[in-house]
Amino acid sequence: MESIFIIGFILAVLVGLSMGLMGSGGSILTLPIFVYLFHIEPQYALDYSLFSIGILALIGSIRPLKKNEINLKTTAIFLVPSLFSVYLTKRYLLAAIPEQFNLAGVEISRNHTIMLLFSAVIIISASAMVTQRKQVKTVAVIMNSVQIAKITLVGFLVGIMTGLVGAGGGFIIVPALVLLIGIPLKQAIATSLFIIGLNASFGLVANYQLMEHINWPILILFTLITLIGLQIGSKWKERLDTIKLKGIFGYFLLGIGTLILISEIFQFVNH
Repeated sequence: MESIFIIGFILAVLVGLSMGLMGSGGSILTLPIFVYLFHIEPQYALDYSLFSIGILALIGSIRPLKKNEINLKTTAIFLVPSLFSVYLTKRYLLAAIPEQFNLAGVEISRNHTIMLLFSAVIIISASAMVTQRKQVKTVAVIMNSVQIAKITLVGFLVGIMTGLVGAGGGFIIVPALVLLIGIPLKQAIATSLFIIGLNASFGLVANYQLMEHINWPILILFTLITLIGLQIGSKWKERLDTIKLKGIFGYFLLGIGTLILISEIFQFVNH
């Protein structure tokens, strides 16, 4: 096995660890791991990411479901627009991006477009994590029509992102649930995991025709290793400062996003 593959499998533990601790962040790492370490084309790596994150998030949701830590009413409100936009994105928006197109004299491929969009998502995600330093005081409230409308809009946007770049959107879902509805952070993390799992699973099914390109041994091994990280993260969650962790992880993601952006731009310059 190539040493770079071993690095990818080691990073799989970090993916699961992030999801277990914070309910977000792990899905941001999976696409670059599959693209840059396992050498899988971005358009196919999207489905690798959806599969591993879907399994990871759904398994991570089992314990919170048993403990009634997941807000099912909010999940339902969030999921309806989210699943709808995942389906539209996977079936139509991705297909609408041409394999190759010319922009200001530069030839840009679909794969480059996906990775450029993904680097932008990572940088936005990292910025959000870095700025979320303080614990928000939450108060249980009954959702009004304005809050429902906001959650619906956020759900739709998260669905587009899940379908387009294979990211679960936990870095948007968690603060949205805390700030817009007043859900406690612990419950928001658990609810985010459940939403990500359902979104990712639906996104994979919506684009089932690409599954023939999947290298199942690599994907299954990667997913199993992420579950190790998930178990560790779930056990550490009660002992560690989640807010501080988000800040640290945010700086790490900012570096990853910047490297991907520079790498893609460098390929254009040297094309």
